[in-house]
Amino acid sequence: MAKTDIYEPQLRKDGLQLEEDRSFQRIFWNVERSAWIVFTLVLLLALLGLTGSGGYFAKATAALPTGTVEYPRVSRWESSDEFRVAFEGGGDTHRLEIEPVFFEYFELEGVQPQPERSFAGRNGTVMEFSAEENAPVKAIFYIRPLHAGYLNYRVALNGADMSLRTIVLP
Repeated sequence: MAKTDIYEPQLRKDGLQLEEDRSFQRIFWNVERSAWIVFTLVLLLALLGLTGSGGYFAKATAALPTGTVEYPRVSRWESSDEFRVAFEGGGDTHRLEIEPVFFEYFELEGVQPQPERSFAGRNGTVMEFSAEENAPVKAIFYIRPLHAGYLNYRVALNGADMSLRTIVLP
């Protein structure tokens, strides 16, 4: 066949004059549909908050008789997050105690308002916040995860403690 000759594909059973590998095309379509499903699932997980940084499941709230803690259930490595504590009224000093393993996973970037006093206790870091008599106190801790992993840590508000869990995604 010379370079100037025109090649005509054979006429197929369905009447089209195309030359294609149907088995390859079917495999390609199946892979493409599978990718659509995977991307849809990733998008759904992100909207629900299971990839960190917002969404319904990204944060959790734990309640105690002495107050509540709102903490990240799912967080992202090296992205800022918030840890909120609300003490119930009942004294002029409110005490928060956080287990040392928390500070192995999270860097504390700032606290608002600043604690009146902070020191190392037997069970971890203790922060004391002052308030007027029976006034509730709310504190926001700005944190940044240092590395990915699963973290189980203990937090105590005015002596009542609870165990919290956070997943830090890469």
